[in-house]
Amino acid sequence: MPICPKGHQSNDPIDCEICGGSMTDAPPQPVTAEPEWDCPNGHPGQIGRFCEVDGYDSQLPADAPDQVRATSPRRWVATVGADREFYDLTCADDDSLVFPTQLLPRRFTLRGEALLIGRKDADLGIHPEIDLTGPPEDRAVGREHAALVAQEDGTWAVVDRGSANGTHVNDRSRTIPAKKRVPLRDGDQVFVGAWTVITIKAE
Repeated sequence: MPICPKGHQSNDPIDCEICGGSMTDAPPQPVTAEPEWDCPNGHPGQIGRFCEVDGYDSQLPADAPDQVRATSPRRWVATVGADREFYDLTCADDDSLVFPTQLLPRRFTLRGEALLIGRKDADLGIHPEIDLTGPPEDRAVGREHAALVAQEDGTWAVVDRGSANGTHVNDRSRTIPAKKRVPLRDGDQVFVGAWTVITIKAE
């Protein structure tokens, strides 16, 4: 609850309910530091739920299996690049889709419940978290092509959102079913568009 300069607690954020003084002149409230904890795997001084070294989850039950505790990743990352083999299988005969020979990898940290994979379109209000607009632009990627979805166990899955060109997981020649979750493992590759590959890694 806000506190006025004279120390009164007030539900009114403008004027103190007790003395009528201005709440905007109140001193800033102290910030309580998050307590530190020691990871049982030998990494002391951790802050937050997960160990920064091995991903140990401090909120798991005491009787959780050790292997579950030890393998919780610190974070998941998606790295976007270009795959020549995928391009040759799907679009080598299409002169309008040119394979990029100089493409710097782009990294996206996976956060939240879901991340849209696609190409931005401000007119349609589409703003993918994993934006493949470019440059260079893989025009075979749909505006709302697919999504990465968080799983209850801390891993991720991919869902094709009914894209025209489909989504592939590891197998460059075979698409996954539309609108069904496909679980992903560390190191899996998701292929979309004409040449785009998204590598999923736990770090």
